[in-house]
Amino acid sequence: MKNSTAIADHIRVLSDGESADRMAAAEALAAFGPAALPALTEALGDADPRLRMWAAYTLGMLRDPRAIPALTLALDDSDPSVVKWAAAALRRIRDAAGGCGCRFC
Repeated sequence: MKNSTAIADHIRVLSDGESADRMAAAEALAAFGPAALPALTEALGDADPRLRMWAAYTLGMLRDPRAIPALTLALDDSDPSVVKWAAAALRRIRDAAGGCGCRFC
């Protein structure tokens, strides 16, 4: 319960905080590891493109392959910043897994 409250608080900072505060919240959420995954993937569907962008960025920090479906959907987002950070997050997840398996990675 304590973690879920802290995660929700950090998600609010991603939405409403100043830039430095958002970065600190992203780092804190990444430190929660898989426990932050549901809140971050839910944030990818928020109406606020700034929150969606920060959620994608933070999912990249997590490097959890379970975020791939939500990040793949975010590649079709109407906001180019969300698309940029979703693509970057997918690359980070791929790289953490040792590449995509092709002979070029």
